[in-house]
Amino acid sequence: MTEEELRHPYEKFLRKDRIPHIWCEGCGNGIILNCFARALDELNMDLDKVAVVSGIGCIGRISGYTNTDSFHTTHGRPIAFATGVKLANPELTVAVISGDGDLFAIGGNHFIHAARRNLDIKVICANNFIYGMTGGQGGPTTPLSTWTTTTPYGNIEQAFNLVHLAAACGAVYVARWTTLQTRWLTESIKNACRKRVSHS
Repeated sequence: MTEEELRHPYEKFLRKDRIPHIWCEGCGNGIILNCFARALDELNMDLDKVAVVSGIGCIGRISGYTNTDSFHTTHGRPIAFATGVKLANPELTVAVISGDGDLFAIGGNHFIHAARRNLDIKVICANNFIYGMTGGQGGPTTPLSTWTTTTPYGNIEQAFNLVHLAAACGAVYVARWTTLQTRWLTESIKNACRKRVSHS
């Protein structure tokens, strides 16, 4: 095989010096990164006009792996940071890729108001239903009766339905897929990137 044939098809979207990644085998975070890169590729997006923002948690490392302007922010604040990026340069496609604990627990208020304001940022949430990186504590997405390190007798609270929450807050594009559904996930990311918000 030639050197060209051995190259990964999405190599230009990755910071090769950061690979191999830290994610565990079987984790869906690498699949999300692959689908995101594939979406950018299929849309022929200029990487100089894409910014990726993430917060704390395993998926938060994704901003360091993408070959774009990227920012790894504090816990719960990626949407607030992304808002500033988008307001500073409205021509950018700004994508927030982070976890459910980061986006809907610690940063829940930011999510609600970003959806309400339709700030034209793309938010991709990797929902694993717990605080995974810090020990598996229960959170607002943890299903009822689920055992976690902080709910040893089962979770007694109803979980957020994230797509219903996003739609109720006024988000203009809402979708839910699993990491097994890579084609649909990629198409959904493409649809989100195509979506433009008009405030006229």
